[in-house]
Amino acid sequence: MSYLKSEWDFDDYPIETWKNHSTEQNDVEFGARFSNWSGLFAYGNTKYQAIENLKIQFIDYKKNHQELPRPGANVPFEFVENVRIQNYESIAVDFFDKIIGIGFYNCYISDLTSLHEFDLDLEPTLKKIESEYGITPIDSDLFLADIFELIHNKKSSS
Repeated sequence: MSYLKSEWDFDDYPIETWKNHSTEQNDVEFGARFSNWSGLFAYGNTKYQAIENLKIQFIDYKKNHQELPRPGANVPFEFVENVRIQNYESIAVDFFDKIIGIGFYNCYISDLTSLHEFDLDLEPTLKKIESEYGITPIDSDLFLADIFELIHNKKSSS
C-alpha cells in the first residue's frame, strides 16, 4: 500500500513488538519498532505502552526530517550529532543521575534526544527538574540539549 501514496502516517508502518525476557526493569519489558527501521524503537511496561512510545518517537522524527522513509523500506541505523550534548557534559552526567536514573555514559544521547524517550511519568519528572535545577522546560519537545542549556544559563546567571 505504501507505493500508492507519497505521505505516510504512523499507522502506515509495519510494527514489530517483542518481550524482553531477561530484563529486570518493568519499563523496558516490551519493545516496539518499525520493520526494517533499525534506528527507531521504543520500550514500555506493556506492548501497548511500547507502541505509544514508538508513536512519540515517530512524531519527533517527523518534525526533524523533511522526508520519511517508505513504510517497510530498509532504514539503516543513523547517529545524530551530539555536539550540544557534549558542550553540557557535566550537566548531563548530573541530570542523568538525578532525574533519569541511569548512567549518562551507558547510552548514546544525541542533540535530538528527548525526555519522552525515557518512559518517565512527565509531570513528576518536570517537578523534579524544577526542584533540582530551578528551571521549568517550556518546549513541548523536551530535547535534553535544550534542558541542559536552560540549566547552564540558570547557573551562569546565579
